[in-house]
Amino acid sequence: MQKQFWNNDKTDRSLLVLRSLSKGIGFVLIGGWAVYMYVNSQKSEDVDIAVEPDRLDFFRRHGISEYEGLPIKYSVVGGTIVNLFINGYADQALPVPVSRIMSDYTLIDDIKVVRKELLLLLKLWGYFRSDDTKLRKDMIDVLTLVFYGGIDLRKFARYISEYKIEKRRSTDVLLEYLDRGAGLWEYVCPSKDDFVKLKAESKRRIMALFGY
Repeated sequence: MQKQFWNNDKTDRSLLVLRSLSKGIGFVLIGGWAVYMYVNSQKSEDVDIAVEPDRLDFFRRHGISEYEGLPIKYSVVGGTIVNLFINGYADQALPVPVSRIMSDYTLIDDIKVVRKELLLLLKLWGYFRSDDTKLRKDMIDVLTLVFYGGIDLRKFARYISEYKIEKRRSTDVLLEYLDRGAGLWEYVCPSKDDFVKLKAESKRRIMALFGY
C-alpha cells in the first residue's frame, strides 16, 4: 500500500465534506479527489469543484474568499477548503474553459468526475504553482493517474490539439514529472522496481505518440 502524502485526519474530514456536497450541490469534481476516484490511492486535503454561478448560494452562507491575484474563489466548509472554479470566471486559470469541464465527465459513486484525460491535463497545469508542497502532490497524482488510471493517450492528445496547448505546458511537463518522480516513488508504487518499470513504459509510449 502506498504511503499517504497528507494527514489522515484532514483527508477524512475532506472526504466527509465532499460526500455532503455531492448530495445537494451540482458540480463536477476535479483536483486530487478526482484522481482518487479513478485510482483509489492518494487522498486530498482540499475539495476542488467546477460549478455554475447559480450554485454559489450554499457557499455564500459559509463565506466566499478570493485568492490574491488568481481567478479562483474558495469557501471553508466544515474546516475543509473547497476551491471553486466558477464557469465564466475561472477560465483564465485553466487550460480549458470551465464549461468544457462541466460537460466532459463520468459518474463515479454518484459524483460527477471530470474525464480522466482532461483531469491529467488540469493536473499538469499545477506545474506553474508557487507552492512546492502542493506541486509535489500534483506530481504524485499525475504519476498515479498515468500508471494506474488507464489513460487514453490519444484522447489526451486530442485535448491538447483542440485547445492548442504548447508542449511546455503539457507533454514536456508530463515527461519531467516522470523523471523527477523517482524521489516520490513510495507515494505512487508498492516498490521502487515497480516505479522504474512503469516509468520506462510510460515514457516510451508518450515519446512515441508525441514525436520526441
